[in-house]
Amino acid sequence: MNRAVLALLLVAACKRSARPPSLGEPISVEQPGGSASQLFAQGSEIPTSATEGFTTLKDDEKRVYVHVLRGAGRTAAALRSDSWWEIDGVTPARGGEAQVLVTFEVDAQGQLALSAREEDRRLTAKKLESAPAKAAPSPLTEPDDDEDIEEDSPE
Repeated sequence: MNRAVLALLLVAACKRSARPPSLGEPISVEQPGGSASQLFAQGSEIPTSATEGFTTLKDDEKRVYVHVLRGAGRTAAALRSDSWWEIDGVTPARGGEAQVLVTFEVDAQGQLALSAREEDRRLTAKKLESAPAKAAPSPLTEPDDDEDIEEDSPE
């Protein structure tokens, strides 16, 4: 067979079998009370991102904790703990008033990174080595209808 034809067939075969990378399992965050809110479904093409709103639980808290989970299920107990993240630098306010937007970014290798902002100010997002002592995951806030929350598009 002619080398040019063989090369063309090989390229065509590679294009047909090439699929974009995707997540092998869903990624969720824990909510107060032990429920789980899914951010990314299994099979989602990567890289990808999603932005969610969080708030504080108590008055004058300066930190928000985010518990990231992997696997399929509706409760945190049914999922595997992936990581805990501490969002630091939240403006002290009454519990539930702080509006912290956290962007979850999954790169092409499936690695998760978080960034956070409050209004027009960036906050520090740090992955913790272990679960924080006596920390409950911070609740998601309900975005206003006119609030623009970006999904699937990094900043």
